[in-house]
Amino acid sequence: MKDKWGRRLFVTGAILLILLGLVHSLSLLEKQVAANETERQLLDLMSNYKFDVMGSMRSMNDFLRGFSVAFMVGMIGLGVLDLVLARERAGLLKRVALVNVVWMAVMAAVGVRYFFIAPVSLMVATLVIFALAWLKLPASAS
Repeated sequence: MKDKWGRRLFVTGAILLILLGLVHSLSLLEKQVAANETERQLLDLMSNYKFDVMGSMRSMNDFLRGFSVAFMVGMIGLGVLDLVLARERAGLLKRVALVNVVWMAVMAAVGVRYFFIAPVSLMVATLVIFALAWLKLPASAS
């Protein structure tokens, strides 16, 4: 089968997306501990200072946690969707792999600007694997 390596790479990319989401979920389990008085004050303000956002009182910590959970759910959700689609025809997988490549390229660019090396390197690895899957998968079944 010509698309065997493409499918393997596609499944590997899907598994990496799920792992990225699960690794990210570890950050939600630990409470941040301040290393000094300045950090303690910052964490206190981020958690306890609430402001009105369209009639809803939210803290900066609420926003950060919400975006963090959304990132985790997005990674896991797309990885699961990819696994569900993994046995579909090669032409569809090729298009889905391209969507993953574009999405991961945008996520990696955002990561380079705002994150640190661990999540960025995992996003780039996933991007490369889906790009290889896209290259290996035939456009249509022969």
